[in-house]
Amino acid sequence: MAEQATPKVVYGEDARAALLRGMDLMVRLLRPTLGPVARSVIVGPIIGSRAPEVLDSGATIARRTYSLASRSDDVGAMLVRHLAWRVHEEVGDGSATAVVLAGRLVHEADRVIAAGASPVGIRRGIERGVVIACAELRRQARPVDGPPDLLGLMRAALGDEHLAQMLAEVADSVGADGAIMVENAYGSKTEHEYVEGVRWNEGWLSPSFRTAESTTLQLIEPRILVTDVAIERPEQLVPALEACIASGSKQFFVVAPSVSDAALGLLLVNRERGVLEGVVAVRTPSIGAQRTRIAEDLAVVTGGRCILSEAGERLESVTADDLGTARQVWARQSHFGILGGRGGRPEIRARIAAARAELKAVRDDDWLRDKIRERIGKLAGSAAVVLVGAATEPDRDEIKARVEAAVSTARAALRDGLVAGGGAAYAACAALLEREAGAARDDESVGLRSLGRTLTEPMAQIARNSGLAPEPILHAARERTPGLAFDVLKGEWVDPWETGLLDSVAVLDMALRAAASLASTTLMSEVLVHHRNPETTLQP
Repeated sequence: MAEQATPKVVYGEDARAALLRGMDLMVRLLRPTLGPVARSVIVGPIIGSRAPEVLDSGATIARRTYSLASRSDDVGAMLVRHLAWRVHEEVGDGSATAVVLAGRLVHEADRVIAAGASPVGIRRGIERGVVIACAELRRQARPVDGPPDLLGLMRAALGDEHLAQMLAEVADSVGADGAIMVENAYGSKTEHEYVEGVRWNEGWLSPSFRTAESTTLQLIEPRILVTDVAIERPEQLVPALEACIASGSKQFFVVAPSVSDAALGLLLVNRERGVLEGVVAVRTPSIGAQRTRIAEDLAVVTGGRCILSEAGERLESVTADDLGTARQVWARQSHFGILGGRGGRPEIRARIAAARAELKAVRDDDWLRDKIRERIGKLAGSAAVVLVGAATEPDRDEIKARVEAAVSTARAALRDGLVAGGGAAYAACAALLEREAGAARDDESVGLRSLGRTLTEPMAQIARNSGLAPEPILHAARERTPGLAFDVLKGEWVDPWETGLLDSVAVLDMALRAAASLASTTLMSEVLVHHRNPETTLQP
């Protein structure tokens, strides 16, 4: 019988030093990928004789890095790895930016702590600085004004001019609330098409619905049950499940105010037994009366019927005619969408007219007005499908991953706007934090200045990766009128709004918040515990 793994505990400065060593290694691994002149990282295969991968995506490189030789250092490295992937999942881009910020901020703060500053005071200063900097980013932001504004973002994310132009056009066409699905093409050409669709900000009710590492779950030609009845017992779902199977479909999608664990278990058991091939349940969006209205909207869009509790209807009486259909349904942790709903256009137009009549009747309720406008937009909205093709399957998988990340970035930009790129927006925030800290010497002000110095690091690293000395560029950034950005490809300062050298506010905001959170966690850590397996690790 194998001996149980025994923990090793590292305390105080030794623990923090181990964390910093591991973080440094990951930062050095990922920072070459930042900017338009991204360097490559070669990752060897884990097993077998496959060729090494040549990568320039920070999130992908982090994902391929499983562990370091030193178990103590590995903890810090995995913190950075998690940071990179978390930012990638949230906004699609910004992984390398977040890592570069975290690495510099930890060293800036550690230096002043070693000189006698309080970690608690430094953390307060960092937290205050993040609030100020994020507010300044949003003050600088401008809304997206057509595909040209998105083109620079798409070039940076995709590295392909044709794909960048396609994604910029598609993202601008469907808007911030539209859906862009990425699928495999049968040939080698990447194309796109537009379909009718809706997207709502409610995700799956259980992560167990996921069947792969992908963050998106897709159901093709599912049967759809929509109800405002809370599903508390598994028996309530049995008639709908039987109707789904009888109709010839093995894809089942449920939209309900709530679904009990027992009912979710019924769905998952049927998938595991092969009765269903794909299944997912989501919560009906919104609250109160608007939740019921949205459920009715979804039923109309999919050509089904909403089972209404206020009408005294019961799920036990559901038939195949009550279930809607769609070309595709997709769900993620935070939202879901329906593409190509089979509802009739006359019914949808009537539903839009009814919603507009509701809107006219609303008085002095901004929240309700916004919700009804949102419903109208989604009922009339469109979506797009990008069909990714390539000569080989590995090439297609790589392109598909880039396109999915670019879609997330574009959607975030459409929602929150754009700022000057190349690190210029962060540099403007750095100057603001320096002024905010002033001449004060208390620990909180020192933390503010540490974050301010950190915010110049993305611009400096982009310059280094491009073979340029960062110091003259940073000096010029402090002296020049705010709003300009340094284009490392041209070697000159430019108007970012004319040249397309822009960044998404949401990406910069997420990267900064995530990096500051990691740095604060590291600086406040005093004990490191990891497990050593006596069968595989040499004992001292």
